[in-house]
Amino acid sequence: MLTFIAIIAVSYLIGSIPTSIIAARMLKGIDIRKFGSGNAGGTNAFRVLGWKAGLAVTLIDIAKGTVAAVQVVALFKAYPLGAYPDMNEVALRLVAGMSAVIGHVFTVFAGFKGGKGVSTAAGMLIGIAPVSMLMVIGVFILTVTASRYVSVGSILAALAFPLIIAIRKYIFELGSGLDYSFFGKWFVHDSLDYHLLIFGGIVAAAIIYTHRANIKRLFSGTENRLSFGRRA
Repeated sequence: MLTFIAIIAVSYLIGSIPTSIIAARMLKGIDIRKFGSGNAGGTNAFRVLGWKAGLAVTLIDIAKGTVAAVQVVALFKAYPLGAYPDMNEVALRLVAGMSAVIGHVFTVFAGFKGGKGVSTAAGMLIGIAPVSMLMVIGVFILTVTASRYVSVGSILAALAFPLIIAIRKYIFELGSGLDYSFFGKWFVHDSLDYHLLIFGGIVAAAIIYTHRANIKRLFSGTENRLSFGRRA
């Protein structure tokens, strides 16, 4: 139990690092939550700070999820604080990754007001199921490139993940186990465990819920389009 709690706590603290807030303070001396969309995430960093800073913020936010789901779990597996949790490995990595996502959304370092958690959730899933996530990232990039709406890309990518897992697992029957043969113990090759299918459905519903304001703006025609060449 102590090891399980430690995994959750460390993952939460990693996720809580307020990347966009730190970047905005360092580059502009501002609180990014008072500009643009008012969100402390990578998309608003693109709008307020420019594409270079926005890209850096997004990559770090993605890395937070990957580190929590992969490295943190691997570290405590190698050096447990007592007994290692007796639970499904993928489920444990999902718990660690979600702790990071919660930390990103409700960061303890910035009054529990963070981003929406999409990048950090993506990073967690990249660590657990990188092949499936490459397909999801493709959906996201194509959608954003065509529409210039990050919100639309996020929603469609979230819906694509459980669909891709289900197709690969139940139609192509590619298996569901963790394979460490390529990346070694510090990285998971790919997984189609059924926990991912359940989790993917929950995440899709959650992302649609957190983007409800964006959906309203899309229908009213007032949603912000992403511009890579301008600062807001």
